Amino acid sequence: MEKPQYTAAHLKGMNRHVVYDFIRERGATSKAQIVKETGISPPTVIKIVSYLVERGLVVEAGEGAAGVGRRPQLLAINGPGRFSAVFALEGSFLSMGLVDISGRVLHRQKTRTAQDFGAFLAEVRDGLVSSLLHAAGADPARLIGVGVTLPGTYDPARRVLDYAPAIGVFGPVEIGPWMDGMTQKFGVPVYVENDTNAQCMGEHELCRARDLVYVSAGTGVGAGVMLDGRLRRGETNKCGEIGYNVFFEDYKRTARAAGCLEQRIGYHVLEQQFALDRFSRRSQIPPALLAQMAAQVTKPLALCIANLTHVLDCSTVVLGGEVAELLGDALLDALNARLEELCLSPVRVRRPASADDGLIGMAAHITRMEVDALLEEE
Repeated sequence: MEKPQYTAAHLKGMNRHVVYDFIRERGATSKAQIVKETGISPPTVIKIVSYLVERGLVVEAGEGAAGVGRRPQLLAINGPGRFSAVFALEGSFLSMGLVDISGRVLHRQKTRTAQDFGAFLAEVRDGLVSSLLHAAGADPARLIGVGVTLPGTYDPARRVLDYAPAIGVFGPVEIGPWMDGMTQKFGVPVYVENDTNAQCMGEHELCRARDLVYVSAGTGVGAGVMLDGRLRRGETNKCGEIGYNVFFEDYKRTARAAGCLEQRIGYHVLEQQFALDRFSRRSQIPPALLAQMAAQVTKPLALCIANLTHVLDCSTVVLGGEVAELLGDALLDALNARLEELCLSPVRVRRPASADDGLIGMAAHITRMEVDALLEEE
């Protein structure tokens, strides 16, 4: 096989990536440590660090412990210097926040929202971005990008939301013009992603599992799949659409109906079936009722998770979403007990590492795209 030919520009970009990633993963480190552990020459490390500081990606972070001689000057990612604004739509619920380039959530809000997709896009463009920046007291000049996560099938190449029944989208909707308008208004790129994919990316950022299944049970039901450290989208961007998993031989999908699994365990199904609107807080729901709901959700969801883990050979499963938050340990305990009976290899479902995993994952994607562009500059 012919060896790849790398130009000086390629090597420069690769070395910048190595140094930036090393500083990011270490939290705080010195030039000497970078040289020692990466094998990059001292003059090259000095040039790269100067470049990263000039671009506002890295800052000096005080002095380290001295061995012999002078104390080393530590370097760290300039987290507060740049941030993304992220809007995570999950059917009836909207989470939004500012996340800096180190992955720290600077400000967050959560609210219920109307399920009209067009109205949501207009609201983000005309008010939500500005109001979020104002509420956080953030400098708009430090914004590097806007991210939106949606509960549906999104094609990033075509910039088309193909199907998202949870927000009333039953056919392809081109959102490229809206994204271009947002960029023109705010002066930063706009990124769109499936909501559960973003949550999966956030969990990967926080726990670094190379193989990971993130299951979200909320208004809709879906999964994000990470294999060998890479998000799996699938041929038509439908990887993880487990809401359409089928459990009955005579089941037939209809265009405007929720999927087979969603029809049994979606948040609105439980809300209506168990009259949850009579409780203003989760703490008011009787334990017996929580156990009853958990049992109903566990039966089909455990089958779905068991089948997923057998196909993917993945034992790291995370469960998030409004249904998981509602049922808490009652659902986790019931699921794990049932999975012990179903799975060939040990599988244990756990809570997300952060309640903000969707915000963190989308922001990490924006940061990667924008930082990559800076690191590859001539």
